Amino acid sequence: MKSVTILNLIGALAALVIIQSTTFGRGMPAEQRDTIHGLFDSHNKFHREVSQTEDGYTSRTTSDDPEAVKLVQTHVKQMEGRLKEGLMVRSWDPAYVEFVNHYDDIDIQITNIDNGISIVAIGKTEEAKEVARNHAGIISKFIDHGWAEHDKTHATVYGASQTTQEMGEMGGPSCCQQDGQKGETCNTEGDVGCMMGAKAEGKGGNGMSCCQQAG
Repeated sequence: MKSVTILNLIGALAALVIIQSTTFGRGMPAEQRDTIHGLFDSHNKFHREVSQTEDGYTSRTTSDDPEAVKLVQTHVKQMEGRLKEGLMVRSWDPAYVEFVNHYDDIDIQITNIDNGISIVAIGKTEEAKEVARNHAGIISKFIDHGWAEHDKTHATVYGASQTTQEMGEMGGPSCCQQDGQKGETCNTEGDVGCMMGAKAEGKGGNGMSCCQQAG
């Protein structure tokens, strides 16, 4: 009887590992990464307005550049699909892990407008409202600072994410945390690796961080 119980426990643990691998480790398609790269490359072409509401926030992200407008509309649609599938985004960033964990408690209404995108976010709980507002603030920082902000982690509203801590224990430093360490292989979103040594500035590379190269 004891051996059967142990086998059942092993089976349950194996299933949990498979679920975690599916949720956190599924690679982000190249098309989605390319869209993100394009947004960071053209961050200074956007204008963003965010207003807090009783239930969350509203935002308008606009641009006079038609290509930039297309990028942001495409990106928001892609990320909406990814989140609805239960997939992680920026798994090394605690604030994003917190946002994904509360995603089902946030009603996000997305509207494409002529020069960009409009979003109304409504939290179904007090915690979800604050997490949604925190997320909106991080997006504004991306637009203000571009790649320099991409390579940073961001604080959660309700303390360190257990999921992030567990992933750090399993997978070591994030891609961005490894940036600059010669010879290290790093992964962004748990999927795309890039070798650091040949890419570092002054080493014959293009000077871009690992996250800028991979995503």
